[in-house]
Amino acid sequence: MSATELQFRTATFGGFQKQDVLSYIESSNQTHVEKLAQLQRERDELAGEKEALAAQAEQAKEQAQALAKEKESLTAQLDEARQEAQQLRTQLDQARKEAEESAARLADANARLAQAEPDAAAYQQVKDRTAGIELEAHCRAQEVVREAEEKVHRAHTEVEQWLHKVQAGYDLLRSDMDGAISRTGQELDKLRQMLEQLSTNFSSQDEHLHKLSQDCTAQFAPPAPLPLDEN
Repeated sequence: MSATELQFRTATFGGFQKQDVLSYIESSNQTHVEKLAQLQRERDELAGEKEALAAQAEQAKEQAQALAKEKESLTAQLDEARQEAQQLRTQLDQARKEAEESAARLADANARLAQAEPDAAAYQQVKDRTAGIELEAHCRAQEVVREAEEKVHRAHTEVEQWLHKVQAGYDLLRSDMDGAISRTGQELDKLRQMLEQLSTNFSSQDEHLHKLSQDCTAQFAPPAPLPLDEN
């Protein structure tokens, strides 16, 4: 006999007292009911945690989709920036070509001016009365050449400054885009790890719930009725 049965009072004609047996059965049933209620509460809590984890997983999925869209947008902006930089390079090449042509025209003007100087000296010797006019023309020509040289130099300086500014802007934009793409990739990796962790938690919770259900079935089956001695 078990330790519990030894606590039953024996009846006069064999067996145990009926009230002791009934009290034991009632106490056992109450204990089983309390344990079952506790397990049900634990099951409800686990179910609530599972729903919360599912909501978090859905939110993480939405964030991942939003980040993917943002990455696509940033990639498109980067492509546009590259196209704009290519157009700027083309414009710069055209500006350089125009500057070279201006320099060539300036050199040609200087050559023609150099050829005209001896003629001007000869005309000055032959025609004294036109000396003042020729000198004035020569001064005007030198002024034109000087202004042309200044314009070419100024244009060349402005083109170089503009080129440096465009290059700096392009480098900054490219650095920002590379940083944004890198940060987006890191966020996507974090979200992927979070989803994997949530999936693992779901599997663990499912196993725990299944085990609890088996324990409830095994532990809280109705006890077999004990033989009663009817007096």
